[in-house]
Amino acid sequence: MKNINEKIQNILNLYIEDIQFELKERWNSWEKDLNTPEIYEVVGGILARQITITEHLLSCSSLWNGHIAPMILRGLADNYINLAWILEDPLERSRKFIFFGLGQEKLQIAHQKKELESSGNLEENKVYIEAMENWINSQRYVFLTEVNLSKWSEISVRKMAEEAGCIDFYNYVYQPFSVNAHNMWNHIAKYNLIESSNPLHKNFRRPGKFSTDADFHYVDLACKYVNKMLSLYDLKIEFSSNRLYPYEKLHNAINKLSEEFSKDEEE
Repeated sequence: MKNINEKIQNILNLYIEDIQFELKERWNSWEKDLNTPEIYEVVGGILARQITITEHLLSCSSLWNGHIAPMILRGLADNYINLAWILEDPLERSRKFIFFGLGQEKLQIAHQKKELESSGNLEENKVYIEAMENWINSQRYVFLTEVNLSKWSEISVRKMAEEAGCIDFYNYVYQPFSVNAHNMWNHIAKYNLIESSNPLHKNFRRPGKFSTDADFHYVDLACKYVNKMLSLYDLKIEFSSNRLYPYEKLHNAINKLSEEFSKDEEE
């Protein structure tokens, strides 16, 4: 049988092409009102980000482990909750999302200016700073852009999930993966400390790293969260298609490969 890893990667490559196609189909079929571009830009950008992050994860099997994958999956969960909450009030919340991001960019520019001034390098980086300011000005004048040091939604992620009807997703996905993303004890103790085998050491733990093989389960979860986002979009934007979702086709292909592999093992 042809190398199974190569076959799996071929299946994943087809999946990536599939989700790119589905994104394009949804974008092109969405009737847009250019008087409120914020809705389309924010929703389209969030969809594209979900797909982009997943593509990169699928393309690198060295990331399919308990050290790295949960950080990526937590980002996908965060992205989904953002979209779910925004779609409850698309125009107002899209603007809130944009204005907060522009404010953070303005704050970053201020910090960079201060650092460049103190190091005497401001003049030689003037073009770079102006380019960053022009990017803000193209959307909202810098002098009108407020810097908000709170959360962009002004409420907690948990509250967003509650209001958007996805609190279960927050509890079972976002919160558990946050343990990894925030480097909390209940992740570090499991993945970066090894208990001494010497009974005299009283279960003392030393620094270490559990070696983990690539686990396809993380790939399945990422693709599942892309599917969840596409389904949410289809429900809220009222997009319909007779095609199978990419996640369903991926599962069909993996199941078929598993059957072929099992058959070859028996022979």
